[in-house]
Amino acid sequence: MAIETDKELILDVNSRFYKALGTRDLELMGTVFVHDERAGCTHPGWVMLEGWEAIRQSWENVFDPEDQLDIKLHNVTVDIEGDAAWVSCIQELTYIKRDPIMMNVSVSTNIFEKNESGWRMVIHQASPVPISTQEEVGDNNFQ
Repeated sequence: MAIETDKELILDVNSRFYKALGTRDLELMGTVFVHDERAGCTHPGWVMLEGWEAIRQSWENVFDPEDQLDIKLHNVTVDIEGDAAWVSCIQELTYIKRDPIMMNVSVSTNIFEKNESGWRMVIHQASPVPISTQEEVGDNNFQ
């Protein structure tokens, strides 16, 4: 059995974050973040939320079980320094059960720390990227 590298483990936690977001799974989201006051989250257009309880409440408020969310990540990079790591990417969220269908494109930075539980997210920050036409999104050329 192969031992997973830190990069693979970080990408796995990052994937769980986006799976929890896409499936609106609060319990899965809870396996991603550290559960203390160091946790931070900035949803696109929001101020920074501090502490796991505030972050959990925000997800509970925005998760609509009727929503269907398709997530595509672009330009994913992983950097690791000791017990800290960060993943940067472009996140393309398409809300397909809404009328009209809505899309949100953001630049995202997810910061992780390695602790006794493994790699956990400390900070999630997403800033909106203005898109002028649907055609630009279809090209998936964000660089």
